[in-house]
Amino acid sequence: MPTDLFSLPRPFWAAGLVVLVAAGLTGTPGATAAEPIPAKLGTVRQQVHRAKSELQKQVTLGDYHASAYHPTAIVERIHALENAAAWAELCGAFQELPDDELELFEDEVRKPDHASRMACAPALLRRIDAYWRAAAGRLAEAHPLPAAPAPLPSIAIAVDLSRDGVYTDGQLAEGQIAITFDDGPHATRTARVLEILRGAGVRADFFEIGRNAAAHPEIARQVVAAGHIVGSHTFSHADLGKLPEKHAETEIESGEASVSLALGRPVAEVPFFRFPYGAKTPGELVFVQKRGNTTFFWNMDSEDWKIRNPHQLFLNVLQQLDQARRGIILFHDIHEQTVIVLPHLLQELRVRGFKTVVFVPQGSAKPRD
Repeated sequence: MPTDLFSLPRPFWAAGLVVLVAAGLTGTPGATAAEPIPAKLGTVRQQVHRAKSELQKQVTLGDYHASAYHPTAIVERIHALENAAAWAELCGAFQELPDDELELFEDEVRKPDHASRMACAPALLRRIDAYWRAAAGRLAEAHPLPAAPAPLPSIAIAVDLSRDGVYTDGQLAEGQIAITFDDGPHATRTARVLEILRGAGVRADFFEIGRNAAAHPEIARQVVAAGHIVGSHTFSHADLGKLPEKHAETEIESGEASVSLALGRPVAEVPFFRFPYGAKTPGELVFVQKRGNTTFFWNMDSEDWKIRNPHQLFLNVLQQLDQARRGIILFHDIHEQTVIVLPHLLQELRVRGFKTVVFVPQGSAKPRD
């Protein structure tokens, strides 16, 4: 847990730490014992070259994250070996990739403990940065942004915490769109999202992973300071529908504790919750409600976790808007393509006469079990 969290009053962090230790969730994410890479996955080079095509086959975000060809899975297998030759092989494989496949591995290459083992990291990151600049330029050329965009109407809708609540489309009127972000805070991208929203005068709801909030508490606080609402999204983004009930409950509790610790607020002041992947059991939904949380789903999915090309992502979002015309749209503030697309989306909402909505907690929170 970052030292910054311990600067909070003891009642905040002490109770949360007990939850995390009891859950066995305070270890290093992704750390595994060194084991040989399964032969069925292919060589390091083969895994890297298959990643994009294998991930494109995944229909849901859960399948995408669980794929053995997910960039994190591939690189962590190398990391677990602690073998210089394997890191060198990984570098060679990365250098062979075209830019639109190399960018899949950006976050893994940027991790300091990975970059320190990869002599190729600086050159790879220069290529990735150039790729994103070019992609952003193409989108801007196709859909130019005004030099001084007008403010976008933003409406606050109060959520009565004294009632059990489950929101899918938010029961919003036609033309009302609630922009929501999952999985942050991100070390660099969340702040850029905040700047874009600030320029448009738009507020949003952010559902943060406890582990990420604990890693970046200063950014979590920036989200709140900018006028947005922060909810919890479990501790590690586990698929709760596949977990034993007690394990799922611990994920929910520890995620909420970590987010509240990062914000320096009591747990009761983080009443909004979102199930990872939208996956739940009836018992887990009841558990969340008994804790006094309001649950948020969505009726529009940007699919920014899968659609990496910014222009294609923009077109998919427009299609979602055309079909639904109202409701809650899901983004993730951890993806570069999302940051690139966001100002274009806000401009399109202006042009089409949409209003944005932010859900805010109001009313007395229910006693927690």
